[in-house]
Amino acid sequence: MDARTSSTTGATRTTGDGVLFVDDEPRILKALTRICRGEGYAIRTAETAEKALRILESEPVTVVVSDQQMPGTQGTALLARVREQFPDTLRILLTGNTEMQVAVAAINHGEVYRLLTKPWNDDELRATLRQALETHHMRREIERLDVLTREQNVELQQLNRGLEERVRERTQQVKQKHADLRRAYIETVRALAEAVDAKDSYTRGHSERVAVYAARLAERLGESRTFVERLYLAGLLHDIGKIGVPDAILGKPGKLTREEYARMQDHPEIGARILEPVSFLADVVPGVRHHHEWYDGSARGYPDRLRGSHIPYPSRILLVADTVEAMTSDRPYRRARSMDAVCDEIERFKGSQLDPRVADCFLEMADHEGEGFLQRTSKFDLECFLGEIGDRT
Repeated sequence: MDARTSSTTGATRTTGDGVLFVDDEPRILKALTRICRGEGYAIRTAETAEKALRILESEPVTVVVSDQQMPGTQGTALLARVREQFPDTLRILLTGNTEMQVAVAAINHGEVYRLLTKPWNDDELRATLRQALETHHMRREIERLDVLTREQNVELQQLNRGLEERVRERTQQVKQKHADLRRAYIETVRALAEAVDAKDSYTRGHSERVAVYAARLAERLGESRTFVERLYLAGLLHDIGKIGVPDAILGKPGKLTREEYARMQDHPEIGARILEPVSFLADVVPGVRHHHEWYDGSARGYPDRLRGSHIPYPSRILLVADTVEAMTSDRPYRRARSMDAVCDEIERFKGSQLDPRVADCFLEMADHEGEGFLQRTSKFDLECFLGEIGDRT
């Protein structure tokens, strides 16, 4: 297709897919356009929310990438309007602001597909846009297949049994598409967790590792595929409330003051408040809220000093995973501990801080796997999870 440019929007026409960048700084729009040139989709730009909405009304746009801090209408407000007026358009927030209210607004009002932080990584930005376009196409394909399946179900009343195999094939296609969407949801949650961990260089990757350790413990404990999936998401999000904790406290190299420690203890409740309005994540809220309760009901547990079986089961698994990850990672105030030292500590706090059954499960795995349990550089294997873990229900 012939390329063309628009003096109003700065757009370059390439294919039927359109990506709209919104930022009040022309140099950033030029940089984004240059980075994405040659990706095979039409690039449009707007310096205000009003211009962006006019473009959406007149031209096909698949993905909107909006800056947060702009004069007049901010990015979260713009994406909320896009959600209302153009619900099929995927929304990405690009911001250097990691305050809690931005994440809450992005999730609750804009229902963003992804939250990216400035300065961005060029490869990550391009990959995110490709994933967004693929997600858009998958959704359209799912709608088409759903309509087709309904039509076939009517025809089945008149057709012979030979059509049953075709129905099974179509059903399998729909299931696969839904699995792809689940993968996209998990990747979105993972990106949000990485944004939180990035506030402190010492905790980068912490949430992913806690999620992986918790999922592996749950598998060893014989839990179902659904339980493992939800626990993994809870692990990714268990520290989301740290968005509301000042960076000076999170990265402090010395001992926290009483007031600072009290602020740190707020993060499970802040995380629960962030996640409660999100229907897709509502069932992981209890696990996030109570992942610092002590098994014996000690006053050292928070926020509600729950005891034993009153503590949500996912929280008890997360606490063991979180404890192991924290002790085996470098922190500003100490170096990582050895696996032997970690096992000694888990044994020591079994029955007081930690659920004995979950603690024993970890000790058995550590005895069998040693340092191999830690998986310092690997992420959760989504393909394995979606395809193999879940034969149990």
